[in-house]
Amino acid sequence: MEFRTLALYPFLKESSQFVKERQLGLDDLLKGSMMAEARRRGKARVMEAIRDLTVPNAPVTSEDEAVQEIMSYPYARILVSCIGDDVLVRRYALAEAKAFNERLRREEMTTVVALALELEVEAVHVDDMLRMHFADFLNYTSGLRGPEWKLVNQDLRDGYVQLEKPKFVRVLEQALDDRIEDELPIPVNDELLTAVEKDLEEIAAALAEYKEKYRDDGFGEVSILKFPPCMKKMVAMAQAGQNMPHAGRFALASFLSFIGMPVDDIIKLFCSSPDFDQSKTAYQVRHITGDGYGKKYTPPECATMRTNGICFEPDELCNNRRVSHPLTYYRIKTYDKGREKKETKPPSAPSK
Repeated sequence: MEFRTLALYPFLKESSQFVKERQLGLDDLLKGSMMAEARRRGKARVMEAIRDLTVPNAPVTSEDEAVQEIMSYPYARILVSCIGDDVLVRRYALAEAKAFNERLRREEMTTVVALALELEVEAVHVDDMLRMHFADFLNYTSGLRGPEWKLVNQDLRDGYVQLEKPKFVRVLEQALDDRIEDELPIPVNDELLTAVEKDLEEIAAALAEYKEKYRDDGFGEVSILKFPPCMKKMVAMAQAGQNMPHAGRFALASFLSFIGMPVDDIIKLFCSSPDFDQSKTAYQVRHITGDGYGKKYTPPECATMRTNGICFEPDELCNNRRVSHPLTYYRIKTYDKGREKKETKPPSAPSK
């Protein structure tokens, strides 16, 4: 592959070899003046992932620029690993995977297949069509919602699923996302932490700002501290950009609506989802919450949550008080918190 292509896909073995031929190593990346641009680009990869779920599309017009761009990728991975936060890992992985998707859509079929093989996805290009082994298809679409991803609805021939290019590329996006999540965080030592200390400060601040949106005060009058474990888990999944089953999206949207979260805030909560579509999400949320569509759906009870596999880590309140509905949990927490405030309030002075 030519150097511009290698710069677009820095995770390739061929990209690593391209850098090794120039005898560049970890010390050069962390301390060398020649790699200052790679460090700047690497930090930008992480910062943009936090803020916008994107990866900067830096121009590459020479082999030297290609080296800087390729080296920015391991530097970004080092920064993410030094922070060591699960939310950051997931968000960074998703940003890299989305950028990969956008770039791959513009490639020739032969390049798409070559990159699929690099990700250990068994694929072939036959008669201007892309085919993927059904096992890989099942593996990487298990978390994707919608009937268009069910194997029974695919064109299956001799063990291979025939896909149009956009769908094929979407599966590869998931494969890269999974790979990066599995690989990070990499082990780091004190020397690494010291070398990137200044960049870590800015990244940690950006991550804290992002997370602040989902803390207790981030929901206005709605308090996440009173959420049942299932809803806390699904908020965390939405925040981290993880795939969530349709039943989970329905339960979360209806729950948040019932406890008073504005519809627009509920829509924003899902903006980090891998397949986020503003218009579709807005329609679905407004339909669930009854905003402009009449009927307002009630959140499912705990038994239904368990049946749908979205009852996560029930706590003592769930078990000991025999809570049967997420809204009951929230009301109990609200009552208990109000009672605590009354009990801790100092007695008023006696009237004279």
